[in-house]
Amino acid sequence: MRLEDTGLFKIRDKNDLSFDYILKVDNNWKQFKALYGKKIRPIVIKEVEKMLLCRDPKGGFATYLCTFCGETKTIPFSCNSRLCSRCGKKYADIWAEELANYLLPCIHRHIVLTISDKLWVYFIDRPKLQKLLLDTAAKTMKKVVNLSNKGRKRLKCGQVLVLHPFGDDLKANFHVHILITEGGLDEESKWYSTVYLDYETIRKKWQYNILTALRKEPILRGNKNLAAIIDWCFKYRKNGFYIFAKRRLPPATNRKGTIRYIGCYVRHPAISNRRIIGYDGKTVTFTYEEDRKKFQKTLPKFEFIEAVLQHVTENQFKVVRRFGLYARRASSSYQIAYESLTEKSIPEVATLTGFNWRENIKRYTGEDPLICPKCGNEMELFQLTYPDGYGKQRTVGGYDWLIKRGVLTDVLEEEAQVSEEGSQLYLS
Repeated sequence: MRLEDTGLFKIRDKNDLSFDYILKVDNNWKQFKALYGKKIRPIVIKEVEKMLLCRDPKGGFATYLCTFCGETKTIPFSCNSRLCSRCGKKYADIWAEELANYLLPCIHRHIVLTISDKLWVYFIDRPKLQKLLLDTAAKTMKKVVNLSNKGRKRLKCGQVLVLHPFGDDLKANFHVHILITEGGLDEESKWYSTVYLDYETIRKKWQYNILTALRKEPILRGNKNLAAIIDWCFKYRKNGFYIFAKRRLPPATNRKGTIRYIGCYVRHPAISNRRIIGYDGKTVTFTYEEDRKKFQKTLPKFEFIEAVLQHVTENQFKVVRRFGLYARRASSSYQIAYESLTEKSIPEVATLTGFNWRENIKRYTGEDPLICPKCGNEMELFQLTYPDGYGKQRTVGGYDWLIKRGVLTDVLEEEAQVSEEGSQLYLS
């Protein structure tokens, strides 16, 4: 039976199904706020309401003017919300491209560190413990690299860590993705390659380090349930926590695909729109993968919305962290490592290009959004219109902007200048 015949679709085209659609239709977002009230974190409300105005003129827009024929075009602002699939994809694409350019020209390992599902609940809505998870993962890998190399050298390797707080089924599932250099700088600032990594050592060290760190954490001290879980892990998980050792990433291959996969939740909702396959007004059906098998799951609509929104991270929390050679304060060490690997210096460490929305649209559509559809000339930024915070919109710019930028000439100024020159000529 076709999915369209099951009654799951409230709209004609399943391609129109999206998380923001489900929030908008049937006043679901307003009902959700009324139902959950003060339980909803302020950051969640902020991110949702930004997303609902994405590319909506109510959220502001830029007006462009063709100075040759007078044609105008308005382009609504994007939202940059962490819940917006469109803006999230844009951000993840930029992040992947910049990181691929930033990584040292050496082999990297992609490793995933997991924890027991019994511990997940302690990390929900606790940024401090989520940071502890990332910091402990970095310390563990640094220790393992030092133990694994033949000379037992103390190496400074490069690490990029990304926190993934959920699984495909929208439940909490805290795990850490790591990109780590296969080697590092020794104490004499010379590059030393490490091909071998002992995965058994990683599992056991990771389990011991994170469980010990949780035991010492002040906000969890005295928690009897946690103490029992930690004891259970040490007793029944004697081989350590599960890890996934992904493939090696040589410098010569295109690594952007893997990096894009790792960073897909850097600023992205917990579910992509393509996985939402049904909505009947009361329930939402979506697909997910587990152990390389595909499943479907149906949840009541408000339960589905809550499952997605619970994973919005707090403002200013960094789900991506860099350690060792990739730490921001280690620019000189990064420079030395780069020169050791390439035998040439770089003019600037990690020169990254910013996002250019115009080039991005040209890349995906093949059309330049700032070319006048009427005469084919390039259009100029004319005005900006944005919400003033009091329910109205404010507009700035106009012809003065074009004059100040030298795009247009002030006619009155020109006339005054001509008149002055004529008077001087007459007097002479």
